[in-house]
Amino acid sequence: MIDLERLNAHSRLFADLLFRRWPQWLQYARFDPYEDFEKEALLVEIPCPADGASHGLFITTSEWEISIGFGDSFHTRFGTSGEHGEKSFNEEAMKFLMDFVDERIVIATASENGEWLGGWKLDLRKSEIESIEVAPGEKVSVRSWLGTYDRDLI
Repeated sequence: MIDLERLNAHSRLFADLLFRRWPQWLQYARFDPYEDFEKEALLVEIPCPADGASHGLFITTSEWEISIGFGDSFHTRFGTSGEHGEKSFNEEAMKFLMDFVDERIVIATASENGEWLGGWKLDLRKSEIESIEVAPGEKVSVRSWLGTYDRDLI
């Protein structure tokens, strides 16, 4: 098991918030092996609970920010702008995670002929999946943590 005390300061701060909320995710934590410069960064790769999902959730604290990804073609970052303090972007990342795991937010990705065009978050409290416009020849894949809202729009 990872020794959280060996994480760098910002990774330790976020790990404390993350594992206080989801202690069962600690088993998926390790030092980020993809990070050459910041060896004490955290990487957590949580398998997706939805049946048949090939890619789960990843969280990393490398490069002094928090990156959260889901599936094979979506990720978002917190802390890159430098406009807010560290506590603020940690809280923003935690809010996103809570909303995603509780399926208040879903992920949409667009592709055309198998080529990725982009990805975005859809807040189901403000928008409906049916409001997504799909251009001719495109496909939009909607994915949620538990698979409740999974669908492909063509």
